[in-house]
Amino acid sequence: MSDDKSEARTDEFGNCAVITPHRGKRPEDFATERRMKTTLPSKCYFCPGNEKLTPPEIDRTEKNGKWEVRCFPNKFAAFRKDCPKAYGRHEIIVETPNHYKTISELDGENILHYLQMVGKRVKSAYSDKRIKYVQVFKNEGHEGGASLEHTHTQLVGMPFVPEDFEAKRKYASGEKCALCKVKRNVFAQNSEFIAFVPHAARFHFEFWIAPKKHSMKRLGEGQMKELADILKVSLSKLDKLVNYPPYNILFFAAPPNEKDFHFHLCITPRLAKWAGFEHATGWVMNSVVPEEAAKALKNTKI
Repeated sequence: MSDDKSEARTDEFGNCAVITPHRGKRPEDFATERRMKTTLPSKCYFCPGNEKLTPPEIDRTEKNGKWEVRCFPNKFAAFRKDCPKAYGRHEIIVETPNHYKTISELDGENILHYLQMVGKRVKSAYSDKRIKYVQVFKNEGHEGGASLEHTHTQLVGMPFVPEDFEAKRKYASGEKCALCKVKRNVFAQNSEFIAFVPHAARFHFEFWIAPKKHSMKRLGEGQMKELADILKVSLSKLDKLVNYPPYNILFFAAPPNEKDFHFHLCITPRLAKWAGFEHATGWVMNSVVPEEAAKALKNTKI
């Protein structure tokens, strides 16, 4: 694609985007200035020593006698067991006790323990028969929606299945599963997973991570290690390329009664704001060509 031509794209994942490349812009030109954290660890709700500032702990993973990953209810929960009109649960998972690190800067063991905690909490949420769907998501950085600086993930269990998940069944289920057929824009892979940029990516340097084999509902220990590895590699490339941008990580996994769904993660960097066109049409203007984004991520050394 030449730099002076726009192209309207739809892809097999239901994305709709107008690719509007800027003349002369290189991927490195989208690099942000990494926002320095201003809250001191002594004042941080999520730092070691301040555990009393959060609601009572639900679960933790320990290393050398200290917590490494910690889970507790969200103090300002959107869904609660005592709320009949918004029944459910809303939890916080703190990935690391280190106030200044984000996921790409953690070691592989720490990321593995974090993902294992996510899996454990999802299973616990579904033990409540009134909860029909669990959404796990991570907001990194102010522009990514994080209200607190210490890196953390949220889990929401709700009494209904959202319409957006219903739409995902169209591309992530059955013999026509699009995630099973990904060939283009793959920039990282290992024995179990691939990381790729969608053909009609809605965000600058957006990428997805999916298992190579269809419908992994419960990951084995080896698979979980491979997921931790590719998540670290992919986020390290993104952080190196555009200097630790704000982003979201969205986990998409089927409810227990779902017979056929291809688990995957979507990582959506927040390097541009959606405006009137996006909100009015459902289409997104993306000035980074997905093929070039995949090439830049692949070529980024970490």
